[in-house]
Formats: sequence, C-alpha cells, structure tokens
Amino acid sequence: MLRNFLITINFLLLFSCQNKSVSEAEEPADKNIEKTAPQQTIKLEKHHDSKPEDNEVYNTSAVEVLPKFPGGIEKFHAFLNKNYVTPQEVIKNEATGGIFVNFIIEKDGSVSNTKVLRDFGYGSGKELERVLKLSPNWIPAIKGGNPVRCLYSVPYYVQ
Repeated sequence: MLRNFLITINFLLLFSCQNKSVSEAEEPADKNIEKTAPQQTIKLEKHHDSKPEDNEVYNTSAVEVLPKFPGGIEKFHAFLNKNYVTPQEVIKNEATGGIFVNFIIEKDGSVSNTKVLRDFGYGSGKELERVLKLSPNWIPAIKGGNPVRCLYSVPYYVQ
C-alpha cells in the first residue's frame, strides 16, 4: 500500500515539474543561446570569485582541487606514524582510541590552526598537535585557478 502511494506521488511530481512552455522551444536555437549565455556567465563568475587576496577558509567540498600532502595520503599517514610518540600515560593505561583533528592548509601549503575535535585523553591529542606542527608544506587547494586556504580533517588511531 505504501509502495503504491510513493509511486503515485513520484509520478505526480514528475509530471507536475515538466516545463510546458512551448514558445521558447519554438524559437530558433541561436536566440535561446543568446538569452541564456549571459546569465550562465554571470553565475559562473559569482561561484568562482576567488581572488589572490581572498582569505576565506574553504571546506574540501568547495574547492576544485583538494590539498595534497607531498607523496599522497599514504605518505602523510607514514609521516604521522613515524613522528607520533605514544604518551607514557597511554602506554601505562593500555588505552587505545581515535583522535580527530582539523587544521587549515594555507595558500603556501603550511599547516595552521590545528584543533583537536576529539581524543581519548592521556595527552594523545596534544601529541598529535605537536606532530602536525612538524608537517612539511602541503600542495594547497585550488579554487578558481588560485591557491586558497582549506579546512582539512584527519582521524588518527592509536593502538
């Protein structure tokens, strides 16, 4: 019964959303292009307004090219594993868990504003912050052909 109801609603939405305007479709193709092309250009300029002096921090979903650690994400994890020194409290209490951090990759590729979102205590988050400060420069995110600041999130697990 519910399935039939949902199918009926889908058909109603499908047919009610169709464009029934025939006058524009009957016009020659050149005129349609002339009417729509300037509007599309204006919209693209607004979406890609990324100037070199732009200091906005973008999410990874808002950039065209994601920031990249030199050598790729596997090398980044290897860097973390090599430099992360497990705190004595973690060893003493046999604690394990995840540390979730985010940080900003600047236009020059440097890492800044490291923030621990969640850790399992015993100094685990502070140690990961220390390691991230040692990180070499990344290849920055790109938006509109220019490097931009980008917020990047990373989980790290201690076992």
